Amino acid sequence: MAKSKIDRSIDVEALGFQIRESFKTARTNITYSIIKKGCKKIAFTSANKGEGKTVTAMNVATALAQQVGTRVLVIECDLRRPHVHSALNIAPSPGVTNLLNYECTIDDVMQDTKLKNMKAVSYGAVPPNPSELLASQAMSDFIKEAEKRFDYIIFDTPPIGVVIDAVPIIKNSDGVAVVVKNNSTTYPQLNKTIETLERSGGKILGVIVNKVKPEEGRKYKRGYGGDYYGYYGY
Repeated sequence: MAKSKIDRSIDVEALGFQIRESFKTARTNITYSIIKKGCKKIAFTSANKGEGKTVTAMNVATALAQQVGTRVLVIECDLRRPHVHSALNIAPSPGVTNLLNYECTIDDVMQDTKLKNMKAVSYGAVPPNPSELLASQAMSDFIKEAEKRFDYIIFDTPPIGVVIDAVPIIKNSDGVAVVVKNNSTTYPQLNKTIETLERSGGKILGVIVNKVKPEEGRKYKRGYGGDYYGYYGY
């Protein structure tokens, strides 16, 4: 007998009250940190792998999409270790790599999610040249077209402290959120990440600290390389 597929997708409503409120706080601060007309583009990155970057990005995207009349697009940009497809329970292909290699159209790669006003683009296939693809004219053209259709674009990018694939995406974003893991990410690692982002011309919106117990939250109430805008535990 075939095993049933386990649904590991993000469901904000299934989270605890404090966690949901933390994501709403992040949503509010992101909204007011980027003053511009038209589509707002936000990149999520981290210092290392395994810090909860994708989970955080998807929950913030979901919180944004829960606003009436707000159209959100999630784009997988971590082409070495993609997780967006599993987080949102969508097919891994066709995706970004297929589109950038002119194998399909933009409408072919935009997949529906559990929220009718949030769509997502998965990775397609793990490429041998992720840096080149993300820096390509085809990627730039894709983002420009997506900006016409959505109010927010969320980029789940690779850990900037590990690889620099996402620098072109971060440079062209309206802001970047840095995700760190409580009692895991070190201050030297975070400093290096902040310095890399600043050299790359990225606008740092703030730091999201996850795996924080409610009673520990107070000690993070200060800015670091940008305005602090939330913490959550899961």
